[in-house]
Amino acid sequence: MTTDDIDEQRIVRIARAMCRSARIDPDSTIDERRLRSIMREQPGASRPQPAWTAFRAHAAAFAAQHPPEVVAVL
Repeated sequence: MTTDDIDEQRIVRIARAMCRSARIDPDSTIDERRLRSIMREQPGASRPQPAWTAFRAHAAAFAAQHPPEVVAVL
């Protein structure tokens, strides 16, 4: 497994946790309209996406802003 794969898995875990903290089931589908209402700055998608994807950009920013040892356990 490459470092990029490990980083991607960590971002997905953080995004799913952020989604749960917003009281949204990460595995529920989210359509373009609902996605825009949750994350206004996110571009819409043409087909339904898992709800956690709405938090992906914020999760990546969180992982980038904190030292690797802090986000390694997430």
